Amino acid sequence: MKGIAIIGVFFLHWLAYMKPSTSPEPVYSVVKIFQFAVGPFVQVFFILSGFGLTITYLQHDKVDWSWQKWIWRRVTKIVVPYEMVVILSFLLGMLGSYLYETVQVRFSWSSLLAFLTFTQNFYPPSWIWNPPLWFMPVIIGLYACFPILLGILRKSGTWALLFVSLTVTYGTLAIASLAGYTGGHNNDLFTFWLFQFVLGMVLAYERWRNPQRLRILVSSRAFAFGIGLVMCSWALRTYVPLGKVFNDSLTSIGVFLVLLNAGWVIRARIPAVGKSLNALSGKSYLMYLIHFPVMVFLVGPPLRVTMNPIIVVVLGVVYISFIFFLCNFISRPVNKFTSLLYGYAAAD
Repeated sequence: MKGIAIIGVFFLHWLAYMKPSTSPEPVYSVVKIFQFAVGPFVQVFFILSGFGLTITYLQHDKVDWSWQKWIWRRVTKIVVPYEMVVILSFLLGMLGSYLYETVQVRFSWSSLLAFLTFTQNFYPPSWIWNPPLWFMPVIIGLYACFPILLGILRKSGTWALLFVSLTVTYGTLAIASLAGYTGGHNNDLFTFWLFQFVLGMVLAYERWRNPQRLRILVSSRAFAFGIGLVMCSWALRTYVPLGKVFNDSLTSIGVFLVLLNAGWVIRARIPAVGKSLNALSGKSYLMYLIHFPVMVFLVGPPLRVTMNPIIVVVLGVVYISFIFFLCNFISRPVNKFTSLLYGYAAAD
């Protein structure tokens, strides 16, 4: 699912950045529909994050569990690579502004500080450097809440946790909408996505208690239900005032069900593709961090001319492959460095 989702994220940004020709019109329409369909794929990562953290905790020997080590592991695995990519994004931006007239960004200490401190969602001038990183303040906030959420889950059960998350998510969304929030993800708070994160936690808990119980999610009926939820979300944001403020839960669950079933079928019937998606998922975090600045500041500007939509899609496939192999190359020293940092903390 992570492999499929990262492909969707790439094409969302690639097709939005490039300039596909409107001719031939049928091909252009298909490409735009495809872009619309893959747009919400990033939301799956919130569910998968809650699932992954919880299943790891439940399967771990609680006698040896240390929240201090858990926190430091998150810092070395998530925060350190992020900070490195933030600095790289700014360096690429300055390089791109020197190489290409179309890249018009100027260095800003305020923007750099906003990214380094996970406050970019509150500072719009910073967004131009790497817009997809709106995701990071949100996921960091959710990680920070994880021990508390886990305590509610263990003490009060799944329904209590779901109730709390729904109340917090829609309560803060309602307050934000009264204050002028219009549903743009670049200025999201982590509380807006608490329900999706908790849903992943609940799925992990149910899988741990009874793995067969989740089989109901893998079926043609669940797949169709997922598509129905996505369409309901689209109708909500299209025809209901402020609908795009409150529709993300429907979108997230719908996309999750669609990708879960798609991934299940691919793994069973096309094993080679399944292995490729697994390889992508292993590098998905680093790919997510770096794909945008490399695209808009380095390799994209010379290609940003009007061209046939099919050529744009083919170039997108080439670009995804390039980023994967780039991340495969740089992930080794990055992982070695973060493992050393974690080892020092564990030893202390």
